[in-house]
Amino acid sequence: MDPALASALQDDRIDLAPYSDIFDALKDAKGSVASDPGTLNVAAAGKLDDRLRSVASPVKLWKAVKTGSELASTRRVMERDGVAMVKLLHWIEKSAASGDSLDELTISNKITELRSAGNSYVGDSFPSIVGFAGHGAIVHYRVDRESSSAVEGNGLLLIDSGGQYADGTTDITRTLAVGNPSPEQIDQFTLVLKGNIALSSAVFPRGTTGLQLDTLARLPLWNRGLNYGHGTGHGVGFALNVHEGPQSISTRFIDQQLLAGMIVSNEPGFYAEGSHGIRIENLEAVVDLEDRPGFLGFETLTLCPIELEMINRKLLTEEEVLWINDYHQMVWKRLSPELDSDLRLWLQHKTRKL
Repeated sequence: MDPALASALQDDRIDLAPYSDIFDALKDAKGSVASDPGTLNVAAAGKLDDRLRSVASPVKLWKAVKTGSELASTRRVMERDGVAMVKLLHWIEKSAASGDSLDELTISNKITELRSAGNSYVGDSFPSIVGFAGHGAIVHYRVDRESSSAVEGNGLLLIDSGGQYADGTTDITRTLAVGNPSPEQIDQFTLVLKGNIALSSAVFPRGTTGLQLDTLARLPLWNRGLNYGHGTGHGVGFALNVHEGPQSISTRFIDQQLLAGMIVSNEPGFYAEGSHGIRIENLEAVVDLEDRPGFLGFETLTLCPIELEMINRKLLTEEEVLWINDYHQMVWKRLSPELDSDLRLWLQHKTRKL
């Protein structure tokens, strides 16, 4: 440990000891010891016996509610991450058009390469999920040398990835068309997008939980007799774990209200086993609404174009079209100054009005 940090901890009356000494320390502790029952293991609890007092840890909530500085830093990180994603999507499209050989593992490695070129990059926030065709329908698919399949012909390519930076954490999913998507796939993509927009546009009173909002993202799919088997959103840390509690947006009963400053993912999807997977994920910050006292909403943080060629405009309302156009205008405005002329032209086309 850095000597200056060790000294500061000592000044705060915090003692340092080897991790393996924890059980002896608990055994010798005098008086009551408070711990969160959701994270305490049986071995540690056994050393405390009747001295154990169950108390919900406040640390999770302290981390989950970001400060203004942390949110500002995350917005800057999203710009660097967005540039890396634009370079990735452009590279995939250009390689496919040129007839270059592409496979899932090569794309996964390319993601890391492009992110690592940016400032303050530490590593991937989780192993990238790059699934083509049937692999895209495996929600937590992990590509390796044995499983990696060629990306060719007609199919959908699902890319779920994220970067861990010294000043922020990202998590994003985009689904791309390779070759010619079917009308059915286009409709399914549009329904997933409608769910993403509905959640992103939500206005809700303070005290609302993620469980109460989860249906918004599923309703367009439900209306067609479709669904997905995972949660719609999880908390995201600040230069920490990419999956963070206690907040969640899912069908699970988690009695944690959403608070201004929290960051959550917004990632509805649809999966046709053996055929294709669709997921669209942006990160959202929970924010106070100045024009509606007592109510909260979301600020979309992620900056990356959504595949316009996969959208059936006939399935969208005018409000949804406006949301897409406004989002793409924001992506263009914030990312284009960081791109060279070729990438600017590409991004201009990808963020054109629907």
